[in-house]
Amino acid sequence: MKIIINLSNLYYGGGVQVAISFLNELRFIEADNEYNIFLSKPIDSQIEKKIFPENFKFFFIPKSAAYLLTRFIITKQLEELENYINPDIVFTLFGPSYWKPKAKNLMGFADPWILNYNSVVYKKLKFFQRIKKRLLNIYKIYYLKRETEYFVTETNIAKSKLINLLNISDDKVFVVGNCNSHFFNDKELLNDNNENFINLPKKEINEFRLLLISHNYPHKNLKIIRDVIPLIKFYNIKFILTIDSKDFDNLFYGLNDYIINLGPVKIKSAPSIYSQCDALFLPTLLEVFSASYPEAMKMNLPILTSNYSFAQDVCKDAALYFDPLDPKDIANKIKELINNTRLRKFLIENGNKRIQKFENAKSRAKKYLEICKMLMN
Repeated sequence: MKIIINLSNLYYGGGVQVAISFLNELRFIEADNEYNIFLSKPIDSQIEKKIFPENFKFFFIPKSAAYLLTRFIITKQLEELENYINPDIVFTLFGPSYWKPKAKNLMGFADPWILNYNSVVYKKLKFFQRIKKRLLNIYKIYYLKRETEYFVTETNIAKSKLINLLNISDDKVFVVGNCNSHFFNDKELLNDNNENFINLPKKEINEFRLLLISHNYPHKNLKIIRDVIPLIKFYNIKFILTIDSKDFDNLFYGLNDYIINLGPVKIKSAPSIYSQCDALFLPTLLEVFSASYPEAMKMNLPILTSNYSFAQDVCKDAALYFDPLDPKDIANKIKELINNTRLRKFLIENGNKRIQKFENAKSRAKKYLEICKMLMN
């Protein structure tokens, strides 16, 4: 099978993590395939091409076709590469990609803003932001319909929503679950002598660290932390964040005593950060499937997260839930977790059981390839 794997439109967040994990797993799957990988700049900078076998060919795409100013140039480049490669199928890991291949195209889709158009998060946006987001959703839906008829989602709930949204048949949408990256299985990354290990400051006495690995997306609801801090200031709590310095200054100026901001981190460094924290804190308002959940389970961290169906569907009884819009409820749940060691143990044990139900990086990669092969027939 000659396949194009299109990652050229992935620049931020979970999509980049999944892409890197997927590529690294493909190296270990024995198959008579030729992989032609279209790389975005962030993904290109985080993979070691020299470790891949000869059946992998990499093509650097300097910009995403999502940008109108460069769309014509980029889509022309993609078209020329497709003509040169002549693939059996194109797999766009997450769409839309704003490019319609000639070959059959399988597209992953996990945009929570589109799949959850009635979410409370829209009310949190300013008026013109809300209008802009609604128009962008319509724009993306147009391209989804235009680019392909075959999709893959991360949950059955997302599949049902996508079928209703696009008015397509059940057999056009496949489900392959998300998981933690294979890097979380690499014990060497937990060695503090490893170049990817990020050393956090030495813990103070009775310090409790709440980890939130994410960019500052509106739906991640990071600013609620500002309202929570005054309610827990008598506890020695540190929020560990990974946002850029400008966002940190805008959101949390003057709160350095309560927050350690590491700035954006590479996925290889994530296990080291988890290993130095006490719980995952995710006050998100909108998700399809956050990889932070299985990552926390893998690293034996209890989970504190939003009392919404997308979180409950993934975590079940492996999380302590709160109202993400209520600082008092969040503060009370944080205090409960700190004060109750039995509860922490209970959540960790349930997380260890729950993670067995998920895909792993290898099984996910295999299922993607199986779907591609099936669509060729």
